[in-house]
Amino acid sequence: MHLAHELGHHVHHAIGWSLVAETGLTLAGLYFADVFLRWSVAQWHYAGIADLAAFPLFGLARGAFGLVTMPLGNAFSRWREALADEYALQSTRNAPAFIGAMEKLANQNLAELEPEPWVEFLLYDHPPIGKRLQRGEAWTKIEQARSL
Repeated sequence: MHLAHELGHHVHHAIGWSLVAETGLTLAGLYFADVFLRWSVAQWHYAGIADLAAFPLFGLARGAFGLVTMPLGNAFSRWREALADEYALQSTRNAPAFIGAMEKLANQNLAELEPEPWVEFLLYDHPPIGKRLQRGEAWTKIEQARSL
């Protein structure tokens, strides 16, 4: 099942799209840091943006930008993971194996099945195990209906 999930990433060009998304976020973050650094240098009378004493301001700007955009990056990642899960289910048509793999993953990682929505939004870069199990159970029902 794990192989089918990883093949789903390949089929959906996850590496390429992730590189594009992360490159865009990095460039936007560097632009924000540049604007913030130039403003800060003017406000606090540093010698210029190349002044080593202003370097912590660069780190502060990058950190703040990362905190603000982390939910966006995580949402993108959750979407890509959901696509790979869907591919695994479609290609194997073995929802019980998918459910078993997710249950094993949850037990190994001591994962929280149903985190609070705000925790998922802010911190999860993969769909919560509970949602993945629900997807597998929905596929089980679909397969049972097809067999009738």
